[in-house]
Order: sequence, then structure tokens, then C-alpha cells
Amino acid sequence: MRGFDISIGSIGKISKSKENQTIKHDCIAYKDIRLNHFSNNKFENDNLFSETNDYIIVLKGVVLNKIDLLEPSLNWEETITALYLKEGNEFFKKFRGSFCGAFYDKKEDKWLVFTDHIGSRTLYYYKKGKVFFISSVINEIYTFLKDNNLSYSLNIESAYNLLSYGYMLGDKTLSDDIHKIMPGNYLYIKDGSVEIIKYYNLPKSKLEGKVDENQIIEELDTKFREAIRLQFEKDREYSFKHLVTLSGGLDSRMTSWVAHQMGYVDQINLTFSQSDYLDETIAKKIAADLRHDWIFKALDNGLFLKDIDEITKISGGNALYYGLAHSNSIYKYLNFDNLGISHSGQLGDVVIGSFITRLNKDDLKILGGKYSRTLENKSSSSESFASFEDLELAMLYQRGFNGANEGLKIGQIKTETMSPFYNVDFMEYCMSIPIKNRMNHHIYLKWVLSKYPDAANYKWAKINAKPSAKHFAINYKGRQVPIKKLPSAIMRKLGMKLPPTSTKNHMNPLEYWYNTNNDLKTFQDTYFKENIDRITNGGLKSDCQKLYDFGNAIEKNQVLTLLSAIQLNF
Repeated sequence: MRGFDISIGSIGKISKSKENQTIKHDCIAYKDIRLNHFSNNKFENDNLFSETNDYIIVLKGVVLNKIDLLEPSLNWEETITALYLKEGNEFFKKFRGSFCGAFYDKKEDKWLVFTDHIGSRTLYYYKKGKVFFISSVINEIYTFLKDNNLSYSLNIESAYNLLSYGYMLGDKTLSDDIHKIMPGNYLYIKDGSVEIIKYYNLPKSKLEGKVDENQIIEELDTKFREAIRLQFEKDREYSFKHLVTLSGGLDSRMTSWVAHQMGYVDQINLTFSQSDYLDETIAKKIAADLRHDWIFKALDNGLFLKDIDEITKISGGNALYYGLAHSNSIYKYLNFDNLGISHSGQLGDVVIGSFITRLNKDDLKILGGKYSRTLENKSSSSESFASFEDLELAMLYQRGFNGANEGLKIGQIKTETMSPFYNVDFMEYCMSIPIKNRMNHHIYLKWVLSKYPDAANYKWAKINAKPSAKHFAINYKGRQVPIKKLPSAIMRKLGMKLPPTSTKNHMNPLEYWYNTNNDLKTFQDTYFKENIDRITNGGLKSDCQKLYDFGNAIEKNQVLTLLSAIQLNF
């Protein structure tokens, strides 16, 4: 894991947790400030950990437009200093990529601590009295607090959010005393006070409007290809091979396909799923036809679900663990010495498409996306929205940046991870397209069929048919369901057919694994029994007991995530 810690004021004892003891460390000490930097030596020319007579500069991640920002005759450190003097406190707004950092002006005695526009690299902070500790790894904050006997407590509201949404809302974590810097925000620290300042916010879309879809497709394609260029050129800058995840969906396919068409053919495609599921069979065919190297990791039997504490040390329990565990099951075995950015199609279907699938005013009261509705009356959110435009933005920030972004932490342990759909300029353009033109993959499919028709000659796992084939769907319980799938959905509703997660026919068939792998079932049940008494809040404990005993496999996973976090950190 590449990152940094900052202690300001009353220093206390700072020690590194075991997870970082094998990684390169550097330190800076200045007055009552202590900084620790840990690195896996990837993309080091994009990173900074330096001190001058006037400044301390910390930067982690990748700045994809670094070459464009570099001033003639200046190195990267000098360029950032020049940017600060020219642009002021929000100089990092000019960066594109996945990054976080801190900038200290010694003369003005002020800190600027920032994360990128969409929070793909997370920063956490703890402040109580004179103690101020910031880290890019939440486990380091818990270690710091325990080492210094500093008090902190479980946030009961956040615990219920984990048990319903499966992730945190807003700037919350599982601790009342630890907060996250939200996407597009930075901390302004001066004279012992802290101000949270927003430097960037995605623009709201509009619901409808008169548009020329052919013109949209041209502009969308131009911007997507530029996003691809920025990512894949960063690999070439470091002479790395391109690692591109590939599944049975459209998003990762378009990342890999368009990059290949643009000349980035030296790809290794990476797939992980249940054996023989569409994610494997479709990806294998695409990789073979494009003549890419292909690595497949079978997730059969759900053995990776035993890595619960390993995952919680990474996530802090801020998201249910199976989503991170399934990618960790392959990433931890890969040698990244010659591999570059882990390129994905993250959030593609809700950027070119939309989280909104129907224009029903009842949906304006629902953020949606909950993994469990059993305890939803005890979870919180800013539900009830004035318009679909407000709802979509809230969904992007909560379900996308707070939820889906948690999965990026696995790729960031050994390398960097990016999706062209995360490119801010591309995302802004997509948000300018009316929701009605984007929802239910309308403009997405038109783009694929118009510009990359050969990519549509493979099945799309979502509908188990080619995107090029005519498919008809209807709204069913707020979701667009292909008509060919409707009989199965109705039969499941009537209890006449098992849900996909109870069979092998799913990327992560949690129910099937729990019911057929007695070793996994015993492990999970034993973990629950050994840790349930760690919950001291009577109501929360009772709810967890009921959710685990009577809930499905995902709900059991939510409970186990909470228990792991309490066992490790509270």
C-alpha cells in the first residue's frame, strides 16, 4: 500500500503496523510535525515526499497529465511549487488521475490536505484536542490511537449503514472519531483549526432536452479515447505492460477493446469469477480474438471468503468484505514488477448510462442500492430528493464514490488502478447528456454499435445475448429486466426457482458457496459465534444475531464485516 501519515501538534507515539513493515519508509520531522511515507516503488516519478526551505510536499498516486503540467526547465517538485504560487490553494485541481497529497507552506504555517476529484484515493483523519492524525490507510489511524491510548468509539449509525447499504455514507467511518475527506474536498489547516473546503463538484445533469445523438456519440468517443490515451501512455512512460481486467460486461470490454484499437495491444487481460460463468467464457473469447495474454482465477467454492480479517485491515470495515476479497484473491498472487496501472471499466454503466433506470416519482425518496432492507429503518441517508438530477448526483457520490471506490483499495496495494470512465473531463461530458438519453444504456449501446460494432459481436452477461441483438425489456421492481429473463424472475418471486446466487450461474454465487462448501460454512458460522459477543450495544447485537441467523449469504457477509472490524479495531 502506497501512502502517508501526518501527525500535527501533540505527537505521541507513531509506529507502523505490520502490514507496512516490508515496504519502503521515509520520514520528515519539522517542529511539531511528523510525516511518514510508505511506498511499493511503483510510478515513483509521479510521487513526491520532499522538504525544502519553504515547503513540505507529499503526493501519492498517478497524475496522468503530468507531462502537460511540467514547466520548461523545472522538475516535478518545482512545477508543483510554481503551480501553487500561480493557482493558489487549489492548485491540485489541475491534476488528472488518481491521487492524494498534502502541501505545507512553512511561512504561512498552513496545510492543504487533498484527495482527487472523485475520491479514488482516500484520506482519513482524526482530530481531538491537540491531537491531529491524517493517513491514507485507515488501519494506521487505529494503530496510532491504540498505541497512544486515545479514546474512540463505534459509530452505531455507521454500523447500521454497513448492515443495509454495505458501505458508509458521507464522510463517516465505523468510528465516531475518524472521518474521510470527501471527493473533491481538501482540509485547510491553520492555527490549530481545520476547515473542510470543496474545490470540485460534478455538475448536475438535466432530465431531458433536445439533443443530436449522432453528435453526442462523436464527442463521447473523442473524449473516451483521450481518457484511454492518458491512462495507457502512463504505462508506456514507465515501460510497463498493460493490465486490463475483463469480464462479461460492457465496461471492461470497452476499455480493453478501444485501447487495443488505439494501438495498446500489449495487454494482459485479467478475469476472476465462478468457473464456466459468462464472465469467464465471454472474456476468454474476447482475449483470444484480440490475441491478448489472459489470466483467469477461479473463485469456485468461495475459499477467498476466509480472508475476512486481511480485507478488514485494508478497508477498516467501511464496506462489506466479499467485494474486496474476490479481487484480492488474485491480485495478491500477481507479480507487478513489470505491470502498470490496473485498467478497469469501473462505473461505466452509470457514467455513460445512469443509476436511474425509471422515472417514477416514488424513487425520489430512495437512494437505493442497499444490499439488505431488513434493517433499513435503522440506517440513515439523505433520502428524499427534489429532482431526478439531484438523485442521480447523490447516487454517484454515495453508491459510486463511497461504495464502489472501496474496491479500488485492493489494486492500490501493489499498483495504481484507473477506469477511463473516471476521467473527470469525460465524466463531466456524460453528465451533460440528458438522463433520458443515457438511462437503460440507450446512448451507451448506440455508441458501441456505431463506433465499435465488432465489440458487440460477443454476448453481454447482463442480458446473456449480444448487444447487437434486438432485446426488449420492461420495468420490474424498478429494474430494467430483459423480457427473456422475466419468467425466471417471476418464478424466483413465487419460490419456484432459486436465485442466481444459489446456483453456479453467477460471478459470486455466495448462497451456493455457503450451502455447498461445508468448510466455508463452518468457518463463517464459527467466526460469527466467536465474535458476536464483542458487540456491547444490545440493540445492535440483537439485530446482528437475527440478520445472520435468518438472512441470506450477503446479509451474513455484512454482519461478519462488522464483527471483523470490531474484533480488530474496537
